[in-house]
Amino acid sequence: MTAFTLTSFNARWGLTVDDEPFDLSAVVAGFDTDLICLQELWEPTDGGSGLDRTAAELGYHLVHVPLSPSFVVPQPEITPDPSAATGTWGVALLSRLPIRSTRIVDLGRIVERWDVAHRRAILAEIAVGGTTFTATALHLSFALPNALAQLRRLDGYLPTHRASVVAGDCNLWGPLAAGALHGHRRAVRGRTWPAARPHSQLDHILVSPSVHVRSAEVLPPAGSDHRPVRAHLEIR
Repeated sequence: MTAFTLTSFNARWGLTVDDEPFDLSAVVAGFDTDLICLQELWEPTDGGSGLDRTAAELGYHLVHVPLSPSFVVPQPEITPDPSAATGTWGVALLSRLPIRSTRIVDLGRIVERWDVAHRRAILAEIAVGGTTFTATALHLSFALPNALAQLRRLDGYLPTHRASVVAGDCNLWGPLAAGALHGHRRAVRGRTWPAARPHSQLDHILVSPSVHVRSAEVLPPAGSDHRPVRAHLEIR
């Protein structure tokens, strides 16, 4: 069987819009999908997030990549100054499927002063049902020129000979996001931000032609200011 499930969620430091913590570990457990892509993942300097322990308990292999130094007091922010940080802010991929290899790629910035984060993507070769596909977890810049350039740069890293799935907070509307990746289309269509009364879809699962979408949906609010997106996919 070459079917699998995937969820993508911007966790906003594990904080609500009122900067109150929510139980991210319980949220991750509730997704119960083969792959989970997380953005704005907060990892304190003391390693107290507990996500690695949760991943292990749930049978996930965790790949975590910090994108920026960060702090959460007096409010959550990223910073270019490591001396001001009390942790990191980044992206993660959790997989219950075998990971054959991983690659971290730098997506670059064309307007640096608008975004202090180093936008990197996780590219993982995932085995399912006797075949292999590329899963990419990312969080693009909030600056539109940067986000578009980053997706176009990612396009050069994606394989043309195997299935590809790209998931994360793209900070772009669907047509722009899909148009920046050659041959990819949107698996999920629905508003994701802001979570309470969403008016825009910034969170996407983009799939190549050989990926069949069995079902896809925007999930109810899970704690942060973004709603999660989930898809049931099959490699053809």
